Amino acid sequence: KTQVEASTSVSPQLTLAATKNAIQTSIATKNFAGLIPYMENPINFTLMSTDCCQPQTPQEASTQLEYVSEGVPFDFNQNHEIVSTIKTKNPQLADTFLGVSTTKEHTAAFTINAENKISKIELSVSWKLYSY
Repeated sequence: KTQVEASTSVSPQLTLAATKNAIQTSIATKNFAGLIPYMENPINFTLMSTDCCQPQTPQEASTQLEYVSEGVPFDFNQNHEIVSTIKTKNPQLADTFLGVSTTKEHTAAFTINAENKISKIELSVSWKLYSY
């Protein structure tokens, strides 16, 4: 017995590549609101070494992403020496799409779930706050 369900979602079918591309583009252009359609609602959000934040709406998270705007541009090459070392020594970041600032020390880590939506964002003013 086959059951076909009509999708009520207005979101396009997301692919991992599309989500990663949206992250890179939105960070590079500082168009953080561009990530809203790619986020779970609510989304888990963390600012490293602070008490911030509780799960929040994608709109709130897109505003919080301003925290790393000084660090733009970011390198999201997962084989980058700093990225790979941080992911190896910090298990909570092992499966994230992690970017590091090319001009400062900011990091932005995005957890992408099985539906290719961003389920968690963790930002840091410095990659040196992690085990390295």
